[in-house]
Amino acid sequence: MRTIFLIFTVSVHVGLSLLSADTLENLPGPKNPKPLDEFILRGMKDAKVPGLAVLTLKEGEIFWEGYYGWANIEGKHPVTKDTLFQLASISKTVTACMIMQQVEEGKLELDADINTYLPFKVRNSKYSDKPITLRQLLTHTSGIRDNWNVLEKHWVKNGDFKKPLAESLPAYMVEGGEFFSAKKSFYGWAPGSKNQYCNVGFALAAYVAEVKAKTSFEVLCEQGIFKPLGMNGAAFRLAAVNPKKVAMPYVYRKKTGEFKALGHHGYLDYPAGTLRATAPHLAKFLLMFMKEGKFGKTRVLKAATVEAMKKIQFPKIDKKQGLAWYYDRIAGRQMIGHDGGDPGVVTQMFCEPGKGTGIIVLMNGEPKKGSFEKALTQRLMEQVK
Repeated sequence: MRTIFLIFTVSVHVGLSLLSADTLENLPGPKNPKPLDEFILRGMKDAKVPGLAVLTLKEGEIFWEGYYGWANIEGKHPVTKDTLFQLASISKTVTACMIMQQVEEGKLELDADINTYLPFKVRNSKYSDKPITLRQLLTHTSGIRDNWNVLEKHWVKNGDFKKPLAESLPAYMVEGGEFFSAKKSFYGWAPGSKNQYCNVGFALAAYVAEVKAKTSFEVLCEQGIFKPLGMNGAAFRLAAVNPKKVAMPYVYRKKTGEFKALGHHGYLDYPAGTLRATAPHLAKFLLMFMKEGKFGKTRVLKAATVEAMKKIQFPKIDKKQGLAWYYDRIAGRQMIGHDGGDPGVVTQMFCEPGKGTGIIVLMNGEPKKGSFEKALTQRLMEQVK
């Protein structure tokens, strides 16, 4: 989502506070910094990143964690292990986990027409005979399109999108709806024939689970994932967390040499990107996935379900995409996970299949292109060899 929002970041947050980049001169960090700490603090200063939480996994356990900089520059709140970060598109892996729990219970089928569950019909009018499935929604192959004219217009500053999925999604998907566009709600290709990254598709998948379970998306995630894993305080809705504990997203303005605080935001397709959680929260979730669906004595997913999520779903279309999770080469190693980017937010969560190693990186700023983010992941992966 990151590159799509760069222009939007500039336009929508006018009037929020500007802060001098001098705040990066003495970033909070370890009292006795080691070489890796010094590398990180120097990199944050150069890349203009106010706050950072990093965590590595080795042999299936937390190996190292570090917390640096400011969660909130104005309030002088440093990043700690209890700082909540907006996870952006990493949120999709949690949404997919919840949906797969419903599949395990026999409530949902990945390859069924979603219209068998929904109280309204979703069809690409150009391919009315082609059903859309949950598997397609979770792999970006449904043909549903992110209409950024609508999505950007309805971003909510310092709050949650007010309409429930039951109202916003038919307005977006159904002809005649408030947000519907024949050209911009769907692509011009048949479901399952191509792939194109889509956030709204994950919101629709979440709503399918809501309808079938007769329980809200948020409650399904709380009961099925957050509570069993001890992710206390994690939530998709800003109203469910303490905003003072959430890292403020920032963007650096090179022309003025100042940071702009962007505020906390909500949006129509929130199951795709608004989860707020700490680095230790995310470590529990990632370790569960790495350990075949089990964390400690708690089983969240069946081992077979985790394997199904890891499997590349449509290799002729996309050779990297599993169910929400995808493969990527990081520091020369094949890994599976997800990254994320929203205005003032950059996140990564990846692990090496079968090797017990992984990394989590959460930033409340947008590093300058190329350098720091890549160099940081390289150093972190060297640490867990």
